[in-house]
Amino acid sequence: MSSLIPQFIKLNSKFNLIKPNDKILIAVSGGSDSLTMAKLLHEYRLSIDDSISLHAVHIDITQVSISQKQMDNLENLLAEWYIPLTIVRGKIPENIKFNCYTCAKERRKHLCIYSDENNFSSIAVGHNSDDYIETGFMNLIYHGHLKSIQPKELMFNGVITIIRPLLTISKKYILSYAKGSGIITEKHYCPYGLKSKRETVRALLRKISSKNRSFSKNLKNAIDSWNKS
Repeated sequence: MSSLIPQFIKLNSKFNLIKPNDKILIAVSGGSDSLTMAKLLHEYRLSIDDSISLHAVHIDITQVSISQKQMDNLENLLAEWYIPLTIVRGKIPENIKFNCYTCAKERRKHLCIYSDENNFSSIAVGHNSDDYIETGFMNLIYHGHLKSIQPKELMFNGVITIIRPLLTISKKYILSYAKGSGIITEKHYCPYGLKSKRETVRALLRKISSKNRSFSKNLKNAIDSWNKS
């Protein structure tokens, strides 16, 4: 059993992310986070609860589509784990400025519509603990609070449930697991991402952490405290 499974199970037990007979929609981008999440859910189904059903969806935004090689890899890995895949096409209208926010919003829209139309219990997304810290820090800088993403969130009055099974696992452990599990991915280059607020915050985090090794841990503690209040 994977070394990531204990953290996965611990978070699930605390927040009741996965229930018997759940029909889970896995949002997959083709990157290491979402594919690691898909494999862990596959392992969970095999070893702990075979009553759950898994289905993956890839939202293909025309302006930033992944390569055919990346798509082939995504399809092959999911087939190996017996997870069906649906590809949903989307596009940012030409009259709307394209940036990370509008792209994420478009992806979220298609995810939620597909989930609702097909009666899924929840949508699993691959945010990790690095994303949790970055989001809290970004909200501090731009909005004056430390609110961050949560393991389980209800949207549209409970119509949509978002779960984040990897939220307590750091990126470095996910990359290590992916490498050891044969999950080989190519970094998807997005020209818009280099100019995003998140990338600015990520660079600032790296800079401060290089001068204070305790900074990320202290920041996470502060974000935890804010989100518990």
